[in-house]
Amino acid sequence: MKRPFLYILVFSVLLIPAREIYAQRAVVIAEILNVRSGPGTKFEVIEKLKKGDSYLVEKIEGSWVQLAWPIEAWVYKGLVKIEEQHASLDELQIDFQNWLLDKYYWIRSIEFKSDWQIWLKLREYPSKKTLRKMAKEIALEYKKKTGYSKRPVVVTIFRRERKYVTGKY
Repeated sequence: MKRPFLYILVFSVLLIPAREIYAQRAVVIAEILNVRSGPGTKFEVIEKLKKGDSYLVEKIEGSWVQLAWPIEAWVYKGLVKIEEQHASLDELQIDFQNWLLDKYYWIRSIEFKSDWQIWLKLREYPSKKTLRKMAKEIALEYKKKTGYSKRPVVVTIFRRERKYVTGKY
Protein backbone atom coordinates (compact mmCIF):
# COMPACT_ATOMS: atom_id res chain seq x y z
CA MET A 1 0.00 0.00 0.00
CA LYS A 2 2.90 2.37 0.51
CA ARG A 3 4.06 2.12 -3.11
CA PRO A 4 1.46 4.53 -4.61
CA PHE A 5 2.52 7.15 -2.06
CA LEU A 6 6.17 6.62 -3.00
CA TYR A 7 5.40 7.02 -6.72
CA ILE A 8 3.45 10.20 -6.06
CA LEU A 9 6.28 11.58 -3.93
CA VAL A 10 8.95 10.82 -6.56
CA PHE A 11 6.78 12.24 -9.36
CA SER A 12 6.06 15.45 -7.43
CA VAL A 13 9.78 15.97 -6.70
CA LEU A 14 10.50 15.67 -10.42
CA LEU A 15 8.00 18.46 -11.09
CA ILE A 16 9.80 20.93 -8.83
CA PRO A 17 11.60 23.38 -11.12
CA ALA A 18 15.36 23.63 -10.67
CA ARG A 19 16.69 27.06 -9.76
CA GLU A 20 18.84 27.41 -12.86
CA ILE A 21 20.43 30.57 -14.15
CA TYR A 22 21.04 30.98 -17.82
CA ALA A 23 23.23 34.02 -18.11
CA GLN A 24 25.57 35.56 -20.59
CA ARG A 25 29.06 36.74 -19.76
CA ALA A 26 30.98 39.42 -21.63
CA VAL A 27 34.71 38.64 -21.85
CA VAL A 28 36.92 41.56 -22.92
CA ILE A 29 38.93 40.76 -26.09
CA ALA A 30 40.44 44.24 -26.58
CA GLU A 31 43.60 45.28 -24.76
CA ILE A 32 41.70 48.17 -23.10
CA LEU A 33 37.92 48.66 -23.16
CA ASN A 34 36.03 51.78 -22.11
CA VAL A 35 32.99 51.26 -19.91
CA ARG A 36 30.45 54.01 -20.55
CA SER A 37 27.50 55.37 -18.59
CA GLY A 38 25.17 54.69 -21.53
CA PRO A 39 24.96 52.81 -24.85
CA GLY A 40 27.02 55.03 -27.15
CA THR A 41 30.29 56.91 -27.54
CA LYS A 42 28.63 60.17 -26.49
CA PHE A 43 28.32 58.82 -22.92
CA GLU A 44 31.00 59.38 -20.27
CA VAL A 45 33.77 56.79 -19.76
CA ILE A 46 33.36 55.57 -16.16
CA GLU A 47 35.89 52.72 -16.09
CA LYS A 48 38.49 50.96 -18.22
CA LEU A 49 38.68 47.17 -18.44
CA LYS A 50 41.59 45.04 -19.58
CA LYS A 51 41.75 41.99 -21.83
CA GLY A 52 40.36 38.88 -20.16
CA ASP A 53 38.10 40.71 -17.70
CA SER A 54 34.70 39.03 -17.52
CA TYR A 55 31.32 40.35 -16.34
CA LEU A 56 27.73 39.16 -16.40
CA VAL A 57 25.53 40.73 -19.09
CA GLU A 58 22.39 42.60 -18.05
CA LYS A 59 21.14 43.07 -21.63
CA ILE A 60 22.26 43.62 -25.21
CA GLU A 61 20.92 46.60 -27.11
CA GLY A 62 22.08 46.86 -30.73
CA SER A 63 25.87 47.19 -30.75
CA TRP A 64 26.09 47.78 -27.01
CA VAL A 65 26.17 45.46 -24.01
CA GLN A 66 24.97 46.52 -20.57
CA LEU A 67 27.01 44.87 -17.83
CA ALA A 68 25.39 43.61 -14.61
CA TRP A 69 26.94 46.29 -12.41
CA PRO A 70 25.47 48.24 -9.49
CA ILE A 71 25.49 51.32 -11.76
CA GLU A 72 24.62 51.60 -15.45
CA ALA A 73 27.66 50.35 -17.38
CA TRP A 74 27.88 49.75 -21.15
CA VAL A 75 30.59 48.38 -23.46
CA TYR A 76 30.84 48.11 -27.23
CA LYS A 77 29.72 44.63 -28.33
CA GLY A 78 32.48 44.26 -30.95
CA LEU A 79 35.18 44.36 -28.25
CA VAL A 80 33.78 41.57 -26.07
CA LYS A 81 33.08 37.89 -26.59
CA ILE A 82 29.64 36.86 -25.36
CA GLU A 83 29.67 33.47 -23.63
CA GLU A 84 26.71 31.47 -22.32
CA GLN A 85 26.82 30.57 -18.66
CA HIS A 86 24.70 27.82 -17.17
CA ALA A 87 24.81 27.27 -13.46
CA SER A 88 22.37 26.73 -10.66
CA LEU A 89 21.80 29.55 -8.22
CA ASP A 90 22.96 27.18 -5.49
CA GLU A 91 26.37 26.75 -7.20
CA LEU A 92 26.74 30.50 -7.64
CA GLN A 93 25.76 31.12 -4.01
CA ILE A 94 28.44 28.66 -2.88
CA ASP A 95 31.03 30.61 -4.90
CA PHE A 96 29.75 33.83 -3.30
CA GLN A 97 29.80 32.27 0.17
CA ASN A 98 33.44 31.22 -0.29
CA TRP A 99 34.35 34.78 -1.30
CA LEU A 100 32.47 36.14 1.71
CA LEU A 101 34.19 33.85 4.22
CA ASP A 102 37.61 34.61 2.73
CA LYS A 103 36.99 38.36 2.92
CA TYR A 104 35.29 38.56 6.33
CA TYR A 105 36.81 36.02 8.71
CA TRP A 106 34.54 37.13 11.55
CA ILE A 107 31.35 35.82 9.94
CA ARG A 108 29.90 33.03 12.07
CA SER A 109 26.96 32.02 9.86
CA ILE A 110 25.41 32.85 6.48
CA GLU A 111 21.82 32.07 5.60
CA PHE A 112 20.15 32.70 2.24
CA LYS A 113 16.52 33.39 3.14
CA SER A 114 15.64 33.75 -0.55
CA ASP A 115 17.45 34.62 -3.76
CA TRP A 116 17.53 38.26 -2.58
CA GLN A 117 17.86 38.06 1.23
CA ILE A 118 21.09 37.28 3.07
CA TRP A 119 21.24 36.94 6.87
CA LEU A 120 24.56 37.06 8.70
CA LYS A 121 25.71 36.45 12.25
CA LEU A 122 29.18 37.56 13.27
CA ARG A 123 31.80 36.57 15.81
CA GLU A 124 32.68 40.20 16.46
CA TYR A 125 30.89 43.46 15.70
CA PRO A 126 32.67 46.53 14.38
CA SER A 127 30.83 49.87 14.34
CA LYS A 128 27.42 50.18 12.67
CA LYS A 129 29.00 52.46 10.06
CA THR A 130 31.52 49.74 9.16
CA LEU A 131 28.76 47.13 9.08
CA ARG A 132 26.62 49.24 6.72
CA LYS A 133 29.59 49.59 4.39
CA MET A 134 30.18 45.85 4.65
CA ALA A 135 26.50 45.08 3.92
CA LYS A 136 26.63 47.22 0.77
CA GLU A 137 29.80 45.53 -0.46
CA ILE A 138 28.28 42.10 0.22
CA ALA A 139 25.07 42.91 -1.68
CA LEU A 140 26.95 44.28 -4.69
CA GLU A 141 29.33 41.31 -4.76
CA TYR A 142 26.38 38.92 -4.50
CA LYS A 143 24.81 40.54 -7.56
CA LYS A 144 28.11 40.39 -9.42
CA LYS A 145 28.87 36.74 -8.58
CA THR A 146 25.34 35.40 -9.16
CA GLY A 147 24.11 37.75 -11.88
CA TYR A 148 21.04 38.45 -9.75
CA SER A 149 19.34 41.66 -10.84
CA LYS A 150 15.59 41.12 -10.33
CA ARG A 151 15.34 43.34 -7.23
CA PRO A 152 17.52 44.92 -4.56
CA VAL A 153 19.49 42.50 -2.38
CA VAL A 154 18.82 42.86 1.35
CA VAL A 155 21.65 42.05 3.76
CA THR A 156 20.67 41.75 7.42
CA ILE A 157 23.25 41.41 10.17
CA PHE A 158 22.00 39.97 13.45
CA ARG A 159 23.34 40.49 16.94
CA ARG A 160 22.00 38.31 19.76
CA GLU A 161 19.15 37.05 17.55
CA ARG A 162 17.96 40.62 16.81
CA LYS A 163 18.36 42.62 13.62
CA TYR A 164 21.32 44.93 14.12
CA VAL A 165 22.00 46.37 10.65
CA THR A 166 19.97 45.99 7.45
CA GLY A 167 20.94 47.33 4.04
CA LYS A 168 19.02 47.18 0.76
CA TYR A 169 21.13 47.63 -2.37
